[in-house]
Formats: sequence, C-alpha cells, structure tokens
Amino acid sequence: MTLQSICGADPQKLQIEATILREEGSTLEALNLYNCALVEYQKEHNYSGIIDVLCGRLISWQHLFNQEEDKTYAILARQEAEAMRNVANHFEIHDKDYLIHFLFGKSAIFLKDFAEAEKEFRKAVELYPDANVEKGDWLAHLGEALYCNGNREEGIITVLQGIEYIQKNAKEVDQFKINVWLSGAYLRLVKILIDDGKFEEAKIYLQKGEEIVLNDPTLVIRKQQLEKLYKIILSGEMLK
Repeated sequence: MTLQSICGADPQKLQIEATILREEGSTLEALNLYNCALVEYQKEHNYSGIIDVLCGRLISWQHLFNQEEDKTYAILARQEAEAMRNVANHFEIHDKDYLIHFLFGKSAIFLKDFAEAEKEFRKAVELYPDANVEKGDWLAHLGEALYCNGNREEGIITVLQGIEYIQKNAKEVDQFKINVWLSGAYLRLVKILIDDGKFEEAKIYLQKGEEIVLNDPTLVIRKQQLEKLYKIILSGEMLK
C-alpha cells in the first residue's frame, strides 16, 4: 500500500492507526501516517485535529530520542511543541493549552533545560482540566523535573504522589493506559534513584515496573527502557 493510497482516508482513523504503530515500536511508519492525517485534517480546516497529530509526532521523536539519545530528536520534539503552540495561538484554540505546556516540559527534559521543564510541568498540572488518573502521570513527570532541577527530595516525593494518584484512580480508564502511566512513573523514579546512587532502592521500583511491563506484551517501548535501566544498574553495582 502506497502513501498516496493511504492519504485521502479518514484523518481520525489514520491518526489512531499511527498511534498504534508508534506504541508497537514502528516509529517511521507511524510518522508517515501522522503526516497523512495532518494533510487530511488541513483539508477539513480541523486545526484541533492538527494539534493532536503534532502531539503524536512529538511522542514519536521522543521514542527515537530515548532509543538513540541523539539531540537531533530532542530538537525535533521541541519543534513539534512550538508548532502546536503556534497553531493554537493563531486559530485561538486554547482547550489544549495544558497539553501544550506538558509537551513543552517533555521537550525541555530532553534538552536538559530542567528549570523550564519544572515551570512547564507545573503549569500543565495546574491547568489540567480533570482530577483523573492521567494527572498522576503528569505529577510523575513534574517530580522528575524537580529532581533534575536540584529539588531532589521534593522530586522523589512528587513522583511517589503521582504513582499513588494513578493507583487510586486506576478504575477510570482502560488497563493499557494504566500500565503505560504506572510503569513510566516507576521507571522515572528508578532513574532518579540511580542518579542518587541508591541502587538497592532503585531495584525495588524497577521490579515493580518490570512486573507491569512483562505482563503486558503491548508495552514495547517500556520494555526497551526497562532493559536500558537494568544495564545501568548492573554497571553501577560493578563500579562499587
């Protein structure tokens, strides 16, 4: 099937298929479909849909950045966040401002601008429209930014608050999302504890994350992150 035959389809269906491919680890195929969805949304003048597609593309660059740790992908992620903000401002679409702040925070983390990451994640959590389970994921991101910006104790506490928030509200959404957010929060906490040299404590949360990841074969990206963290812990223990 060629891109020409794909483009012209329902943009929402293209976007959903792109997201599925992205989470399966087929990043390049996902980006192609996101581009097709963007063009089709543009034909409809559906600028809110375009913002959603830009979000999907940003997360795709994030996955490539996590795999290769190449700053190019971090820069591309930032460009997607800036494009989202520009489209939102130009067409006065402000119901997604909280999401744009969150994604700016993500891109700031990639670029190691931790002060901006903390500021953007705080604003995202503040503007988040519902007290639902996803807010726990965002708290975990804020915790990582706080830690990396020098507020180490507050950062760890905030990540733990995010984990508790997810667990408390887990019945609100489907299990896949819970698994993504909860495993992500655990692995984020593991990274923080490794940086603190607390390898034994990190292993406790790594095992919690592993239990979720290994019981859900759809968490392809999380499995890659898990393997990386195991290698880091092993290397750190060998240096003791």
